[in-house]
Amino acid sequence: MSFSQRLREMLQRLSFKVQQFMVGRYGTDQFTLFLIIFSMVFTFLGNFRPMRFLYFIGVAIIFYGLFRTLSKNYEARRKELNWYLRWSEKPKAELKLFGNKLRDRNTHKYFKCKECKTVLRVPKNRGKIEITCPKCRAKVVKKT
Repeated sequence: MSFSQRLREMLQRLSFKVQQFMVGRYGTDQFTLFLIIFSMVFTFLGNFRPMRFLYFIGVAIIFYGLFRTLSKNYEARRKELNWYLRWSEKPKAELKLFGNKLRDRNTHKYFKCKECKTVLRVPKNRGKIEITCPKCRAKVVKKT
């Protein structure tokens, strides 16, 4: 048996053992991935002399992410994930809206409904038009 075949078998056995170990454990989710990225930023910033404490915070966040991954308490991890998803919903929506405004800057204008604060997208260069909000049916006259 050649070295590459023995190495392949050894890696397959190792992979199988890791899979067996992870059975019944929570694994990774969006919150864990966020924690990993956040901890990388903290550990990078912590490498500079005046901000050494950030390095230790980053390492603590990595350990918390590892704890979440290896945890068998599904209910608690799901609650944390739901909290994270609720917390991150608004910034993600704002970022998406900013990207849409940037993409459509030559063809469309964006307005907020005065009643329900829904963002409305209308074509540019149409003069004065009456915009009807699809959510609350409020009417607004705007120049595009």
